[in-house]
Amino acid sequence: MIPDALRAEYEQRFSLYDTDGDGYLTADDFTERARVLTAAVGEPEGSAKARALQAGMRNTFEELAALAEVDTAGRLDREQFVAAFTRAGTTGMLGRVVGPSIAATVALADTDGDGVVSLADFTAVHRAAGYSAAQAEAAFRALDQDGDGRLKLEAWQAP
Repeated sequence: MIPDALRAEYEQRFSLYDTDGDGYLTADDFTERARVLTAAVGEPEGSAKARALQAGMRNTFEELAALAEVDTAGRLDREQFVAAFTRAGTTGMLGRVVGPSIAATVALADTDGDGVVSLADFTAVHRAAGYSAAQAEAAFRALDQDGDGRLKLEAWQAP
């Protein structure tokens, strides 16, 4: 059984990803979420960062759909989404599911292109994504691998 706090987190994520509010997630919802995030920070739609985020979000949907045994042309309801995320966490696949979208989000937050993301930049992107400042800060602290208060892009880029 999934702990209540984790279920609540996954359900909030579902609501954030359900961009059209129809109660289901499709590949289009993930594409739209990427578009909204890039627009919120002023990133041009066709830029390398925007394309990376679109690909990362598409990967997240495809991996979740596979875990839920749903065709990628299909849709996930809330329970399928929660079950798929739970399965990803318990099987060690969470990095494969969200890693590319996290890496692309970190790169999107690097507004000055110096390869480093500050808490302020990270928070701005996550606030645009619908998270509270406290949630954004908690996520930043969790991702700050060496605890120096900065996220370095090379730590999130694929080998």
